[in-house]
Amino acid sequence: MTGAEVSVTGVVAALRSEARCLPPNARHLRVQASGMGAERAARTAQGLASEGVGALLCFGVAGALDPGLRCGDVILASEVICAQPLALQLPGMRPAALPGSARIRTSERWRAALAAALLREGSVLQAPLLTSSELICDTQQKRRLYRQTGAVAVDMESAAVGVVANLHGLPFMVLRVVADTAQDALPEVLRQLVAAQPPGASEWVSWLQLLGAPGAWPGLLRMARRYQHARAVLRHCGQLARREIRPPA
Repeated sequence: MTGAEVSVTGVVAALRSEARCLPPNARHLRVQASGMGAERAARTAQGLASEGVGALLCFGVAGALDPGLRCGDVILASEVICAQPLALQLPGMRPAALPGSARIRTSERWRAALAAALLREGSVLQAPLLTSSELICDTQQKRRLYRQTGAVAVDMESAAVGVVANLHGLPFMVLRVVADTAQDALPEVLRQLVAAQPPGASEWVSWLQLLGAPGAWPGLLRMARRYQHARAVLRHCGQLARREIRPPA
């Protein structure tokens, strides 16, 4: 492996729209959209590790659990907590399993470098993040998870990427921007759609399927506006931190 290859960071984003928030044609980044969920994220991270990347970053939006967070707030995970037991079947590797409540630490030096870059333009929260096997839609469930775990936000992929990073001895980091707040109840149809999403499904196909649930449209439109704002902040973060997206040498 050459020095140039070691400096490449593998980035896992759940959605293509999130992956596109990173600077295009950056030679030190290899960005992949995995699809939502731990299994897809793990397979994507495993593919990047097999290609020889020198670090793994999970990048995208998250849902807030901390009631003090607002849409657009930036989070660098200090650690990732598993909401449920996590079992992963990775190509070419032994099955990997973590118990519920397991914690995966992120790289302190890398997090400090990213925070220094992002703090030039605004606040950044360094705190625990939760990974769940399902979309968390209910506000009461968000409050319960916040009390039980202390995690400030939740996603569906970061723990899986952390598992792969640890298996390969790679630095691991998570950058997330809050989309839905702890006070936002997501339409239940979103959780059902994510759970039934086939591998490789297009984001446009998923949104078209939502047209069959007109009762959920007001909530979906509100969340679409939140998501667009979060993506704009995510894109700004990608530009600000483009050099620090790889770990310090």
